[in-house]
Amino acid sequence: MELRQLRYFLAVAEELHFGRAARRMHVSQPPLSQQIQALEEELGVRLFERTSRTVRTTPTGEALRDDVCDLLAGLDAAVERARGTARGERGRLRLGFVVSAAATRFPRAVAAYRARCPGVRLELREMGTLLQLRRIESGELDVGLLRNLDGLPDGFDHAPFLHEPQVVALPARHPLAARTAVPLSALAGVPLILYPRRVFPAAYDAVIAACRAAGFSPEVAQEAVGLNTQRALVAAGVGAAIVPASARSEPREGVVYRDVEHAAHVPGGAPGLPDIRLDLVWRAGRDDALLRGFLDVVGGFSGEGGGGMPDGDAPSRRDETSGEDAENEDPAD
Repeated sequence: MELRQLRYFLAVAEELHFGRAARRMHVSQPPLSQQIQALEEELGVRLFERTSRTVRTTPTGEALRDDVCDLLAGLDAAVERARGTARGERGRLRLGFVVSAAATRFPRAVAAYRARCPGVRLELREMGTLLQLRRIESGELDVGLLRNLDGLPDGFDHAPFLHEPQVVALPARHPLAARTAVPLSALAGVPLILYPRRVFPAAYDAVIAACRAAGFSPEVAQEAVGLNTQRALVAAGVGAAIVPASARSEPREGVVYRDVEHAAHVPGGAPGLPDIRLDLVWRAGRDDALLRGFLDVVGGFSGEGGGGMPDGDAPSRRDETSGEDAENEDPAD
């Protein structure tokens, strides 16, 4: 049995006329009639009752018509799905992101990608930088949006998404809150709230190194994984926190943000806090339409600064993420 025989059969069953069916299938009538006859012989049944003037389907032909119609529709859909996947318009894309990305252009980029490629099943998974790298390397993530301070290990490709400075989050009643900008050296003696070093060693080490270069050893009062936790501790007066500038887009009562002055650009001056980089990262050598389509859309939202979004525009952790932020030791950025 050949696929064309089934298509010829369906055309005759719907047209109930061999001539019209042949024209519909762009063949001459004799070959079409021969294929229908061959199909009947192979099945061992009569599919049509023929007279000199009429063609009718037999009960067996009617039953086969319904099944063939479903079969060919399913086949056509499968072909279109395959073509859509080849164009990057269908499939599944597993995307990791650090929690601080919710305060950037990232939510808008995700919304734009969903609008462009509604046939792609996009799975958002909130997790920390180190965990994202492990999941990308193992093939459990397709692409990640992560913080990158000191470069990536071998085996990964990346594209920049966001570049922004760090600021200091202070309790609103702290004496330094009266300033418009705070020298890094002014944080000497101020308890600091930092990411745990085991979660993101590059960020932790960069802050410690900048403080020591400014002439003091920082007093780490508390370690907190998530940005929201850090800000809650700042509001409670536990200390100050070094956070991305995009945190300003999500005001919190009792917390103020101040730029950090440093001598990084003064000849001989101490290096200051490094800027935050959010990079899109994927496994080296991967080059397929699904990934290219995603990078093409999301890349249009990359650039300098935070471009923060109100809370209502951020991805819903309950609705859109996998809940893996509670699974391992490094759930945040």
